[in-house]
Amino acid sequence: MIDKEDCVKIGEIGKTHGLQGAVVVYTDNDLLEEYRDEPVFILLEGAPVPFYIAEDGLTVRNHSSYIVKFDYVDTKEQADRLVGQALLLDKELLDEEDIPFELSDMEGYTVLDTRLDERGEVLHVDNYSGNVVFVISLLGKEILLPYSENYILEILPEEQFIRVYIPEDIFDLY
Repeated sequence: MIDKEDCVKIGEIGKTHGLQGAVVVYTDNDLLEEYRDEPVFILLEGAPVPFYIAEDGLTVRNHSSYIVKFDYVDTKEQADRLVGQALLLDKELLDEEDIPFELSDMEGYTVLDTRLDERGEVLHVDNYSGNVVFVISLLGKEILLPYSENYILEILPEEQFIRVYIPEDIFDLY
């Protein structure tokens, strides 16, 4: 039996796919492919439950998502129970440098907008079907900023700091 503290989040189950129990997993790493033969864990009623990916049950959907079919999850109703859950992997499988940095870890980071030279804070990180968006509090506004190299200029995890460029068009929407 494994504890939640012994696991690391590698993705999130976003929605079901089809009627045979497949799900769409959103992730920003390739650990699901690398460790496809190892069990992944999903928290059910607070406890990590192991799931194995079925043979030929992993399909790359795009750069940040997969279609995954787990053994013994054979109906849409069974897959519905998994939607919204984090996908976890045993930490012992990974070297320290391989443990993924989750974008959600950036909640609370200080943000510097280079255009306005103003500081704010990351309130939340949302994932809309594979499109990551930062919710940033800046000058009394909550701004949705897409996770893109056009807007996110630098991330310094050690300092919990992000340097961004928020175009006037985006800022004026709020």
